[in-house]
Amino acid sequence: MRLTVQHVDGMRFLATAGEHTVVVDAAPEDGGGGTAMNAPQMFAAATGACVLEFVVNSCRLREIPFERVSVELEYEELERPRRVGALEATISIEPEPPDDVKRRLIGVARHATLVNTLRRPPEMNIRFAEE
Repeated sequence: MRLTVQHVDGMRFLATAGEHTVVVDAAPEDGGGGTAMNAPQMFAAATGACVLEFVVNSCRLREIPFERVSVELEYEELERPRRVGALEATISIEPEPPDDVKRRLIGVARHATLVNTLRRPPEMNIRFAEE
């Protein structure tokens, strides 16, 4: 898998994967314009979307009815080193399923790709492109 992030102007960037593009802009307190989600917000949004992808797919496969599904994420931004701290995800489903179904869906959510990635962080190598 490959994606590209390019500088647009100021502290705005375009992240492109195939035919899909999103804008990322630093928060005003970090020198950005605040015209789009900043990187920590995008990180939390991607994690929430990944969790819901697993939950909705499980509902679909097990024929669990729902009209609305959402997740609210709360996270903290820490310093030294600067990073996203604790994440808390709260899932809402309407109509509300029975408790045993909710427990199973929480189990499914805990195995979402990005949740697994956070539990087992990948190696990260950063380098300059060779000329």
